[in-house]
Amino acid sequence: MSEPLSPLNQGLNPLRDAPLWGQLVALPTASPAIGSRVATPMTAPLWLALQPYANARLCLFEVDRPESKEPIPIRRHVLDVFLRFERVVGGYDDTALTDPGDVRYAGFLCRAAVLPLATSNTFDWLAAEQDWGTPGFRDGQPLPWDPALLGTVVAPCEGVIWLGDLALLEPEGVLPNQPRAQFAGCLVQHFGARYGSGGIGLLTQPLLGEAIDLILKPHSVLVLRAGDTLTLLAERYGTTVQTLRRFNPHLESTQTITTAEGDSLTVLAGRHGTTIETLRRLNPELQQAEPYITAAGDTLTAVAAAFEMTVTALRELNPDYARWPRYDPLPIGTELLVLAVRPSAPLQSGQPLLVPAFMPSTELPAGEWIVIPRRRATVVSDVWDTSTPPEVPEA
Repeated sequence: MSEPLSPLNQGLNPLRDAPLWGQLVALPTASPAIGSRVATPMTAPLWLALQPYANARLCLFEVDRPESKEPIPIRRHVLDVFLRFERVVGGYDDTALTDPGDVRYAGFLCRAAVLPLATSNTFDWLAAEQDWGTPGFRDGQPLPWDPALLGTVVAPCEGVIWLGDLALLEPEGVLPNQPRAQFAGCLVQHFGARYGSGGIGLLTQPLLGEAIDLILKPHSVLVLRAGDTLTLLAERYGTTVQTLRRFNPHLESTQTITTAEGDSLTVLAGRHGTTIETLRRLNPELQQAEPYITAAGDTLTAVAAAFEMTVTALRELNPDYARWPRYDPLPIGTELLVLAVRPSAPLQSGQPLLVPAFMPSTELPAGEWIVIPRRRATVVSDVWDTSTPPEVPEA
């Protein structure tokens, strides 16, 4: 009988920012013949010479379409690498991809293996032995092998790292009993940047191992302890339950409930630690729209407030008014679409609805790991839409 999937491994923490995802595939164990495009099998690839010096293991995620806004993870890649410390990122040189306290490393890939996405063991990628292939190949370069056998390496991409003595890894794949700082998030910034795009670089990369530039992010993943809940983690790390779910889509697994008398979207969102928008997304019947005819003095802000919507949602339903300033009067007699089910309106009793399975107070499985979102400054909305509402004259 196959082992059941761990609830925290349905998606293995895919981070949904498209620019931070990468795609990897392994190369066939072969070496190009000089002056020929014919692959010659290698019994002892030269890149294995680096293996005794490997001091870290990575788990990176491959997605179906890296350029997508919401890429779908399809498998994981395990990489043994040799890394050397470069420097700690300071406040003066952090970027959109780094934070103060992150650590820069540089080195080389030693060997690689591919694992399926779903697993019953969060740390199976730390099993001592894997079905090793070869290092990955960077994107956009001439291919000396059959292109049908090859894929791409797209950076930057994110994953997790074990930085420690690889001799401590056990056959079944568990987190070694070392300081937790050795297990952290990571961001691969470059593959093969040190070799150049062609010539000797093209030959050196598949033979000696892909160069890699990496950022260790010690505060981006967390190993759960007994008693951890979404509420406690949100308070501890200055975030929200909904944000934790968004960065860890496996926490968005659902269950079906039946509405009772007095239930509304507002009540259900509070009870299950989610948002009204998420409930609508999970239950398309709650997204039904109905027409509204504007009257004198109506604005996008006033109509949205009357139907307990956001201006953004109102604009999405009415794309002709997507660029209409929120405080400008709307033409009288205009037909706008609004959501038929208001958040405060009582729902029909006995109605089946999907809600998040992990409630804010649900104790999470100890020993698993999740992604902790980083804190970033609030983005100011478009200037054209930030004017103050008109003053109402006194009677």
